Amino acid sequence: MNHKRIAVVGGGAAGLMAAIAAAEGGGQVTLLEPNDRLGKKLNITGKGRCNVTNNCSREELLQNIPRNGRFLYGAFARFDSRDAMAFFEKLGVPLKTERGNRVFPQSDCAFDVSGALRRRCERLGVKWVRDRAVSVDTDGGRVCGVTGQQGTYPAEAVILATGGVSYPATGSTGDGYRMAAALGHEIVPPCGSLVPLVSGDDACRRMQGLALKNVELTALNGKNKVQFRDFGELLFTHFGVSGPLVLSASAHLRHWDREQYRLSIDLKPALDREKLEARILRDLGENPNRDFEKILAGLVPHSMVPVILERLEIPAGLKANSVTKAQRRALEELLKGFTVSVTGPRPVAEAIVTSGGVKVNQVQPSTMESKLTPGLYFAGEILDVDAYTGGFNLQIAWSTGHLAGTSRRGGRRMSMAEKYSVAIDGPSGAGKSTLAKAAAAALGICYVDTGAIYRTIGYGVYRRGINPSDAGAVAAVLPDMQLEMRYDQAGLQRMMLAGEDVTDQIRLPEMSRYASTVSAIPAVRDFLLELQREQARRHSVIMDGRDIGTVVLPDATVKIFLTAAPEVRAMRRFRELEQRGTSQPYDQVLREIVDRDYADTHRAIAPLRRAEDAVELDTGALTFEESLRLLLETIRRRAKL
Repeated sequence: MNHKRIAVVGGGAAGLMAAIAAAEGGGQVTLLEPNDRLGKKLNITGKGRCNVTNNCSREELLQNIPRNGRFLYGAFARFDSRDAMAFFEKLGVPLKTERGNRVFPQSDCAFDVSGALRRRCERLGVKWVRDRAVSVDTDGGRVCGVTGQQGTYPAEAVILATGGVSYPATGSTGDGYRMAAALGHEIVPPCGSLVPLVSGDDACRRMQGLALKNVELTALNGKNKVQFRDFGELLFTHFGVSGPLVLSASAHLRHWDREQYRLSIDLKPALDREKLEARILRDLGENPNRDFEKILAGLVPHSMVPVILERLEIPAGLKANSVTKAQRRALEELLKGFTVSVTGPRPVAEAIVTSGGVKVNQVQPSTMESKLTPGLYFAGEILDVDAYTGGFNLQIAWSTGHLAGTSRRGGRRMSMAEKYSVAIDGPSGAGKSTLAKAAAAALGICYVDTGAIYRTIGYGVYRRGINPSDAGAVAAVLPDMQLEMRYDQAGLQRMMLAGEDVTDQIRLPEMSRYASTVSAIPAVRDFLLELQREQARRHSVIMDGRDIGTVVLPDATVKIFLTAAPEVRAMRRFRELEQRGTSQPYDQVLREIVDRDYADTHRAIAPLRRAEDAVELDTGALTFEESLRLLLETIRRRAKL
């Protein structure tokens, strides 16, 4: 498999990274890019400075990706922002971290970044062909090369990294969508993300050029439901509003065909209502004979004064001592909620990134390989993922490009047809579910939350008003439960009860007791055993619980026993409850943990114990990222992935 011919279509950020990663693994790489310069769009990012990435944790990366972030867990697990920074430093591009953890080259020159990538490609022998790809060729359903306008390029693997449709002058023409669609891939209609917004409010035009800093922006739909809220900077323009806050908000405003959105700007976020009222009263009281508009100029930028006077319906010459209580209150409301109606985004060509693209449920998150066409890979903006400003979109390009390129290095890799199972057991609070979910995302396999299954049974019992300790009554209703597991587009497990999605309801605090009680009933365990095993027969899975490796999947490919001291697990649970707003005293939480451990290890049916062939991993002294890294290393080693 080494020295495989690989064609990379697109010479932007993702394509260059993919070409480098593939060539470093010994691939014979041909890079198709029709532009006269590689990294043309990269050179204009960050206003020419190139915001390379964001110096934050992997979890923070995911938090800044509002669309299909979970899909990227595997890519980030292999190559995150720290890896990207080390990569560029190694290429001779010194970096610096600025406000908001934004990372730039010390030179403040994007050409230094693109130049370093180009030189690395040259040193690795990547062949750059100035040709525009027309189609991805297949033979027997498998990729066999690329046809361009000027020739054909045989290849055993093709990486599509053609970008989206934003900034068409840089070559982002949507060719990749067409080629992917021709091979059967569903394309989520592309639209602008991180794009300025249009307003029919003439006030924006009158205030054009005004930048508001340190304000709070809230975006609401027609039902007054908050779509986005954050602090930062925005800009009024001749067409509406722009600036970092507005660009980030636009990523959440996607249903212009059926929704009416508006923006509310808190001009004084540092002052609560009481303090703001005191400030206004003081200003009016100290200057009773001054024109109100002069007082107002001390509260807001000069260009906003006429707009605010107009909205308050106050004449310009009104004296401060003539301002009524109602007018003062109206001013307070306006300063805490200056509204701007928005009618839609600017054209996608003006967007920083494209939202939409190749549907991610048709792509393997662990490799970036198509689920439909073997040998076809995707990287970067062509995928239906996008993020906020701050270097996050470029990190997506680096991570997916690196993963697509390294997936073609060769070596033994379990094929798509081979199914494997990972059984994770351990006591309550050891981190089983959290780590199993993350590992499943990183490996691109299904996560089976057995706890959620038992919770669903518990919820069904609860809804019927049955005592969960009444084994006979519980057993009698099991045949009518109509329990079903489904997976959504993001790969998340959804629990259905009689056709109703109860995924959220089963997480109510009282369901823990119901789940624990019914799980000890033999009839319940027998009822659910086949359901769990069926998932492992149909998919590669990670399954966590307390008897997975010993009872449910005794022949699992990999068995893990996660553990941690009771005090550590209690503190985790204590903090989790605090975050949920349902805090309990630590001593109580610890007592419950100890009691749960005793009950789980001493129950007559399938007690908690470590399987003889399980690898024990103690997460007590490890961070989440350290625990995940250790877990993935163990799985990959044991499963020979």
